[in-house]
Amino acid sequence: MEQAILDVIKAIDTSYKKLYDESASVSVSLKDNGTSVSQFDLDATAFCIENIKAFYPNANIWIEEDSTILKDDANELTFIIDPLDGTASFLRGYPIWGIGIAVLEGNEPILSYFYAPACNQKYLAYEDTIFFNGVALQESNNVLNADTKTVFISSRLHKKIDFGAFSELKLRNFGSTLYHVVMVSLGKAEATLIGSCYIWDIAAAFFLAKKYGYAFYDYKEQKALSISDLLAYKSEKIDTILEFKRA
Repeated sequence: MEQAILDVIKAIDTSYKKLYDESASVSVSLKDNGTSVSQFDLDATAFCIENIKAFYPNANIWIEEDSTILKDDANELTFIIDPLDGTASFLRGYPIWGIGIAVLEGNEPILSYFYAPACNQKYLAYEDTIFFNGVALQESNNVLNADTKTVFISSRLHKKIDFGAFSELKLRNFGSTLYHVVMVSLGKAEATLIGSCYIWDIAAAFFLAKKYGYAFYDYKEQKALSISDLLAYKSEKIDTILEFKRA
């Protein structure tokens, strides 16, 4: 792991915390697809790109609010970023939302990062270690509670599948796809079901998933999807129901 990669994450981390601390009000506009985007999104996007380019000027950057930055000829690392996962929660003052970053060499994930400042929860994983708020987690932290079985679900999934088969499970939605996926990667739930998403909605968990042996599946066909399969979508919607669980 190059120190410069960690320096990029640290610079973005510091900027994000400062932006959160200074955000007294929320300015909102609509994107072309009718979904909301806040000034917080746009400011976070700008400093993510600026900080990455300062260290890796030819990096491939896939970021939700600026698809024009995509490059097919990048010869350095790939950074896949959701600057604000859980926008609806953020706009309503709910605490579970945050920034997610995946760093890849080719199709190989080498770092996962997710930071939810309102919850004071920060996850950084690379090489052989997962850090929570700067403290290394032990293997024993990745243990499911035996008393309940929990599955996270996306907010509109009830329109696509019948939940009758899930009567023995606790179904929960916290408003952030990345939060769901990270929690499953850390052994806090059995699985998460995602109605549809984009690559930046899930990429920040790629290395975490690899570390603990989790994978994404096409829910209806129960076919495992590789990282290469998911990366092929680029900025197109992954319009299938995904299930994320232990491989």
